[in-house]
Amino acid sequence: MKQRKSKKWLYASALFLISMPLAAQNAANDKLKELVGADQTDRSATHIDWPAVDKRDTARAAEVMAQLRAGKVLTAEDFYNAAMIFQHGGSADDIQLAHALATISARLAPEHPAPKWLAAAAWDRYMMWKKQPQWYGTQSQVLKDTSKKTLYPVLPDVISDAERTAAGLAPLSTIIAEIEADNKAVAIAPKPARIQP
Repeated sequence: MKQRKSKKWLYASALFLISMPLAAQNAANDKLKELVGADQTDRSATHIDWPAVDKRDTARAAEVMAQLRAGKVLTAEDFYNAAMIFQHGGSADDIQLAHALATISARLAPEHPAPKWLAAAAWDRYMMWKKQPQWYGTQSQVLKDTSKKTLYPVLPDVISDAERTAAGLAPLSTIIAEIEADNKAVAIAPKPARIQP
């Protein structure tokens, strides 16, 4: 009889422990949502004060790390939001953490494309930090001397277009064509008239 009660208690405990993460997935962390909202607002301004944004990015990353340490990052959305903050971090370690968090989010919610895209973008950004060619083709840069947008160098045969598509990206040739089209559009845009005093 004692063994039967023990097995029932063990079964009930296991069921409770298994159901905890499932219950936690019903409510995403509101603080992380707020941090990502502020992160995206900073990047959508017409004129961006990058030194000020960098300070706020550092503070947001510290808050996300506190949430991680406190065990408050539980859902796929939480991992995605945490990854987004670290994607804009100030070190290779931050970007590497963004990749890991986005990968966890993608595993928890394989039906959602955003975490897969973010994992690819974080990997490419990490490769840039390491001064290596990117793999997926998510990172571009604007050349100071010409003001033209260019794709950061890509290691062409590491990732296939099928893998890019699975990560929510276009084929590499399409990515390159879109950048070229953007540059042409900027080149032919009418310049505002200059008023002489």
